[in-house]
Amino acid sequence: MESKGKKQNESLKQDETLPDELKEAKISSGKKRNTLIFACSGLSNTGKLTMQAASTLAFRRPDMYRAVAALKGTDAVEDALSEGFRVLALNGCEDRCATKKLGEAGIQAEVHLMVTELGVKKTTPSDVKSEYIEKIIRAIKEA
Repeated sequence: MESKGKKQNESLKQDETLPDELKEAKISSGKKRNTLIFACSGLSNTGKLTMQAASTLAFRRPDMYRAVAALKGTDAVEDALSEGFRVLALNGCEDRCATKKLGEAGIQAEVHLMVTELGVKKTTPSDVKSEYIEKIIRAIKEA
């Protein structure tokens, strides 16, 4: 397990790409900003897992997370950005559909996660297991 100090240092390194006013807001408040999870929502198991994990986390912690399916478009992303949310692109596989959809709208996510990089293989749509969802949720929380 990582020490708390190491995680804080990594968090600060990640924040180096944020605009100064957002860095100051995070540091002064001592907590993470709310997160909009922009999920792939593709047809394979990894695409389905992205949306299920994002929806589950948003249901559990509506005070901290919102979930949006990439196929719905980026209007909700623009609204969340205006409210100070950070954007997390949750991709199912190397196709990076969520990241591409954001890019088409001129939006860049602050954080990128890919389900296949978490050890989940892209297979059939029916290969959706609760342990995969929980693994993805943990990765989102740590991001």
